[in-house]
Amino acid sequence: MKTKIGLALGGGGARGFAHLGVLKVLEEDGISIDFITGTSMGAVVGAMYAQNPDSEAIIKLFEDFLASQDYDSLGLKYIVPQNEENPSFMSHLVRVVAKRIVVNFAQSRTGIIKIKRLSDAISSLIDNGDFHDTKIPFGAVATDLNSGKTVVFKEGNIRKAVMLSSSLPGFIPPEPINGKLLTDGGVTAPVPVDEVREMGADIVIGVCVGINQIKSLKNPHIIDIISRTESIRGFYLSKLQLEKADVSLHPDVKDAHWSEFLKYKEFINAGIVEAQKKLPEIHDAIRKKRKFLKKIFRF
Repeated sequence: MKTKIGLALGGGGARGFAHLGVLKVLEEDGISIDFITGTSMGAVVGAMYAQNPDSEAIIKLFEDFLASQDYDSLGLKYIVPQNEENPSFMSHLVRVVAKRIVVNFAQSRTGIIKIKRLSDAISSLIDNGDFHDTKIPFGAVATDLNSGKTVVFKEGNIRKAVMLSSSLPGFIPPEPINGKLLTDGGVTAPVPVDEVREMGADIVIGVCVGINQIKSLKNPHIIDIISRTESIRGFYLSKLQLEKADVSLHPDVKDAHWSEFLKYKEFINAGIVEAQKKLPEIHDAIRKKRKFLKKIFRF
């Protein structure tokens, strides 16, 4: 009996490019994936791979996207933090004013980026169609803000599901659907290990792309503090979910910000390094599970 392998791809914005490095190594080693679940950026990469299991082709698609108007229209380059060790007075003043504008803006809006811009971005990366059209069974994970529960999409329009899974709170407005208010899956399932096991996986490889290190805050503002507390919450929740995986991977993405998409090559390489390091553990897990299943089905 074939041992079915599930891949749980965590959220983390641009750091999710590390998933492509992991997939590249698994491909080259001949390890086939039977199920994929993804949260946020993990859902984007997971959907693309489920439709076309070719990591090199997906990397090329991303490179074209990053050079396109669809990427520019997201305005992510304005979100990337400026790493200034000793900012000038004027630089500091601009930072304070910008944060004040965001706070005032947030009082009347549910998101900074318009849904259509995210929809256009998703459409340029993911083929239109339903979940049953994918070559690998796939689940996109979102969160219902009304109930606080995780929602897993496994049927219906795949672009729509990935968009909901990627609706980063505060940046993309949540969307009301059938009594639910859906937002980014990372709120409840930053690394959807349970969800891919429920799809039928015998072995689960969990990939977390959360930050690996945290720098001390310097002169933090309200938004800095809120962002840091969310990062800490996400770190510990991811750790708890990763512990349920048979093999856990955590590429060294350091303290990179989620919006630093132009560092994609660094993130891909981090995924390659981590996957190569964990290959013996993955093969060992597969061997043990096959041995276990043979014993069970012998009786």
